[in-house]
Amino acid sequence: MTRTSDPDLASAWSDALDGRAAALELRLASDSHLPGPRANLELAHRVADLAGSTPDDRRDDALRLLHRWLHDAPPQEGDDATHEYLAAVAALSAGALLSVHPDDDAAALLTAATSDDRWRVRELAATGMQRVLAADPVRGLEVVRAWLAAGPLPARAAVAAVAEPALLRDPGLARDALRVVRHAVDQLLALPDGERKASAPRVLRQALGYAVSVVAAADPTDGLPLLESLAASPDPDARWIARENLTKARLRPFADRLAGARDALSRA
Repeated sequence: MTRTSDPDLASAWSDALDGRAAALELRLASDSHLPGPRANLELAHRVADLAGSTPDDRRDDALRLLHRWLHDAPPQEGDDATHEYLAAVAALSAGALLSVHPDDDAAALLTAATSDDRWRVRELAATGMQRVLAADPVRGLEVVRAWLAAGPLPARAAVAAVAEPALLRDPGLARDALRVVRHAVDQLLALPDGERKASAPRVLRQALGYAVSVVAAADPTDGLPLLESLAASPDPDARWIARENLTKARLRPFADRLAGARDALSRA
């Protein structure tokens, strides 16, 4: 069974495009698994699949619906967890729309989600971008590079989007992903120490704590030197990023090459 083979969900999506969104929103609210530790990502992807298959003459209707979910409370009463889930589904679905063909409105919606106050929304914005990168790396990287220049939270989404091993089997995309992550590292380390303590830069740092190893494993020729330079840096955040990444199992094949980086950290 494919993710989009749920006829009731497909019917509810169609009704929502016609302005009758209550049934779909009730389904998403009741099956979101929120509040709780894990949202229902399978359901979110099913809705995103439906969004991505929206006929061209209904894309504007889909974007209006997703815009409302992201930026406004639904017309029915609901708790904050419900609103967050709808917004997160909107972010993922905007990526699905953008993965089909270029669309400034879908790109703007996805970009707005990268700066959302709610972490699940930001997370599914990055996942939505992974759909775009899988379908059209050139188009996706154009948006990702714009995110890098838009501040720490969009930069974090850029990092999370490209740090996906399944995408990085393509050598060209692996090289581009390394450039994205390297740029984000430089952006973080260029901030004054006092600014790095703010929430958004800390979120970016947290993402870099795993993403560097992802891109280094995919492109070790250029990626391992990045890890080595971070480990040897006098900057405490650079060393923290190196230390976190050097614990990842994905780097075990390069243990001998990275012995010097571990030694540098042990002497810091």
